[in-house]
Amino acid sequence: MLDWARLEWRDGQPFAADYGDGYFGSSDPHAEVREVFIEANDLARRFRQCQRFVLAETGFGSGLNLLLALQEWRRHAPPGAFLSLLSLEAHPLAPADLAALHQRLGLDNADARELRAQYPPPVPGLHRIQFPEAGAALTLGLGDAAPLLAQIRGTVDAWFFDGFAPRSNPALWNTGVFRQVARLSAPGTTFGTYTAAGQVRRDLESTGFDVRRVPGHGPKRERLVGTLREPQSPTKSAPCAVPQRVAIVGAGVAGLSAAHALQARGVEVTVFDPNGAGGGASGNPAAVLLPNLHPRDGALNTLALAGMRRTAFLAGQLDPTGAYGIRLATGVAFHGISAHGRKRVERLLKAGPEHAALLFDPGGPGCTADPHIYYPDGLAIDMRALCEAVAHGLPPLRMESVQALKPSSNAGTVQVESDTGSEDFDAVVVATAAGDGTTLCPEQAGISTVTGQMTRVRAAFPDWGGYVATGQGYCIPGDDGTAWIGATYRRTEAPGAENERSPQAEDDQTNLRHLAWVPGLQYAQAVEILAQWTGERAVVRDRLPLVGRSRLDPGGRVLLSLAHGSRGLLYAPLAGEWLADHLLGLIEPLEAQTAARFAPARHSVPDSGAASDA
Repeated sequence: MLDWARLEWRDGQPFAADYGDGYFGSSDPHAEVREVFIEANDLARRFRQCQRFVLAETGFGSGLNLLLALQEWRRHAPPGAFLSLLSLEAHPLAPADLAALHQRLGLDNADARELRAQYPPPVPGLHRIQFPEAGAALTLGLGDAAPLLAQIRGTVDAWFFDGFAPRSNPALWNTGVFRQVARLSAPGTTFGTYTAAGQVRRDLESTGFDVRRVPGHGPKRERLVGTLREPQSPTKSAPCAVPQRVAIVGAGVAGLSAAHALQARGVEVTVFDPNGAGGGASGNPAAVLLPNLHPRDGALNTLALAGMRRTAFLAGQLDPTGAYGIRLATGVAFHGISAHGRKRVERLLKAGPEHAALLFDPGGPGCTADPHIYYPDGLAIDMRALCEAVAHGLPPLRMESVQALKPSSNAGTVQVESDTGSEDFDAVVVATAAGDGTTLCPEQAGISTVTGQMTRVRAAFPDWGGYVATGQGYCIPGDDGTAWIGATYRRTEAPGAENERSPQAEDDQTNLRHLAWVPGLQYAQAVEILAQWTGERAVVRDRLPLVGRSRLDPGGRVLLSLAHGSRGLLYAPLAGEWLADHLLGLIEPLEAQTAARFAPARHSVPDSGAASDA
């Protein structure tokens, strides 16, 4: 975990004790930002002329620079345009200090409130903050700049260099950082900075920038501006054409999440699915969003934090008042019921929340005496309602099956063959449900399927607080003594085989047996069974999805979001966000080494078997 910045107030001005420098170099910070950063990069004109723009910053501080840039974006960007923001901070302000600075700076508009509401915990890595009303998203990187920049993917159009003074913060002003800045930039990328230090100028010039001295703001004599004159490497390939029309095959949570993210970035999307929104396993009426934590795998825990934040934001964005019933419960307690579960809980408790991305509260409630951990941000979600809400904001779904994808060798398009004929798209995202019988890409050969059944029951439940109880199975309490319990995990044949999908009475009893530890379910004979739901989930061996480029097209025009299994709520919305940014060359929400955990190439051979989904 990172330490919060040590903020001091000296003569009424904010001062960074860690750097021996003030947060602002002017008595009028707003005017300084507009001159030194916004006008230096000619943002008003460039915003008016773009469909998508990437603005990056070294030194997030109070967020003033980016919040003023967002104001400029709102004034000048054309309808439907998208702004991708990146900012880095090694010592983030504590939430209370951030709010205090915003109050002093008069920052209380919608974007400032969104920033404070979504402000991340001090966990190293990348964190996404959404500004849907502005058509923008911020990727906030917490930690040292050079190693973070090395893990970031995307192409930046303009930079703000705004760390504390070079003499007090050399880690942010050196050739290692500027080499990464150049790598992320294209010819014509601009920068502005308040400093005019000779070493900074020489370092920028050595990494490919043309640098000019211009008059400084206020009493400061000079500052620097500049433009990248050429790629850092002469062999750097030219960027591919940005896709304008993308087909999504599959209207489950994975496909709809990708369509939602692409449309938010100004892309025309077409979603194909003969079964409609949430017609497969994503039609689950009561699923649980909780992280998949590991006491020694920090990258997996960071991935879980990103997934939790993305899904929770999406659910809140689509149903802010709860009128659509997407959120069924808040808070999830995981109990160590089985021997494996008990060991997992004990190891996580021993490692502590700081080793698990601060996702659990060791003192949170539980409904049994067994050792447990509580996830305050865990949720129970009606997945069908979530899918229908996402689909409602998209063009009408094409209720058609897709039989084949044919990437062209020269036109830069992918031909989609469906029930009604063939159509060319700039790119395709394959997010098909399990068991549909069609193989569109080679990676599907490595996918196994697992059938799960949930049971809706009525029983004499005590009031344990309304949160979800998980351990060996899960119990999602509802109204009038009802609950959804589940789910079974029955290995099936390969996708496309004729598997039994109807509800099974023996699976109801299996669910009751597994959930006998839950207060109110100790006596199966006293429980009334009200309904069942079954679904078939696609999985691979390591239980992480396949997200990224398919081998079907070396040109990268066919992408995958497959095999989310029982963790679709945790990973599918994040995968959709990553795919959209990757396809469009925007700042990706995951570090490269973390995104590699999803890479389809890791399962280049068919799966030989499926283990239990722990």
